Formats: sequence, structure tokens, C-alpha cells
Amino acid sequence: IHSHNDYTHSSPLTEAYAYQAAQVEADIFLIGDSLIVAHSKKDKNLSRTLDRLYLEPLVSRFNNDKARGIKTNYGLTLMIDVKESWSLVYPRLKRDIEKYGDLFDKDKNPDAFQIVISGARPDSTTFHQYPKWLFFDGLPHAKYSAENLERVTMISDNFATYSKWKGIGEIPKSDKKKLRKVVKSAHRLNKPMRFWGAPDNQACWDLLKGLAADIINTDKVAEATRHFKN
Repeated sequence: IHSHNDYTHSSPLTEAYAYQAAQVEADIFLIGDSLIVAHSKKDKNLSRTLDRLYLEPLVSRFNNDKARGIKTNYGLTLMIDVKESWSLVYPRLKRDIEKYGDLFDKDKNPDAFQIVISGARPDSTTFHQYPKWLFFDGLPHAKYSAENLERVTMISDNFATYSKWKGIGEIPKSDKKKLRKVVKSAHRLNKPMRFWGAPDNQACWDLLKGLAADIINTDKVAEATRHFKN
């Protein structure tokens, strides 16, 4: 389960962590010297920094679990959707992440939280040049060299590119065929597939599972988790 727009939920991170969602997603803008979590700059709240909403709480959970002698981090990924120039955002992001040592560096700490960048990314030919804690959301039609593909954690695409189905009734067979094709192309790269912008209901969740899509993108974390567990 991928907790889409997680920061818009009544308790960002809390629900996703409680239900052990595989991924949480936060959109960010650089405003002044801070990375602000917001859907658009119009909605900005300068107190809602990436550090305060996600990095600090994750580190706190990690340390609390460790102090209690229980397993730290079940394998959570934090997807950061960069909404403006990567070259401007990256220096601040690097500073915010690296101040926590190896808690966001799976290369050094197998229990670390993984950081994945979506949205405004650097050129895919440069992925391998970034610190080993940094990973990227892949695109289905991009051509990646072997060393850059190692930094890609998943392949993602807009559901609406392949179908206008709204999650009611039967999806056209031709659309289903197109969706299945892109899933297979991701699997040939040994990467999981995620569709964003898909109808967020049980009918579509089941469709995607039937097509072997690996990651369910949802704003309904609790409902989707219960649905698949049942």
C-alpha cells in the first residue's frame, strides 16, 4: 500500500505507520530555506516542513522502538515528490537527510528508512552519481543503464494514460491489455509497478491486483489494507 498525499490525512504518517503501509508520499516545495510539505504553494503552511512532519517523527519512532527492544522499521519508504527545480531542492534535502546519520541510509543500515524521489528528478543518466541513500521513482518508457537502474525502486505511471475507466462497471478489454503490457514491461526490469491517478475504490484495487500491479496507490490506507487482508 502506497499512502498517496499522506500529508493531507488528519494525522500524517500515523495511520500509514499503524497499518504498515509500504510507502508514504509527501509533496514538497522549497520556500526560503525550508522544504515545505504542501499540495501547492497556495496551500503552504511554513510550519509544515518535511523535517517536522516526516523526518523527525520517523527518527523518533525508530529510536523509541529500539529502546523498547522491538524491531525498528518494518521497511517503510518515504517518497518525496519534488514540485519544483531539483537543483534548488537537492542541497537542502541532502542537508536535512544526512543530519540523521544512517537512519535514512539503507546502504549502511538495513533497518533504515528508504528515500525515493519522484516528480522533478535529475537526469536519469546521473542517478548513480548521487549518495547511496537516494533512490528514484522510475518511468515506464525511460531507458536506464544498469548502474542507474539500480537506483530505481519502482516504475510508476498515470493510470489515465491507459484508461479513462472510473472504477464503475467493466473496464474495456483494450484498456486492460494496455495496462497489463506496462506492468509486464516493469517486471522485465525486475521492478514493481505503481499506477497513480487510478480510481480509488475496491473495484480498481482488485483490477490492479489482477493485472499483477505490485503497489496500490491510495488515499484510503485503512480501507485498502483491510480489503486486501480480508
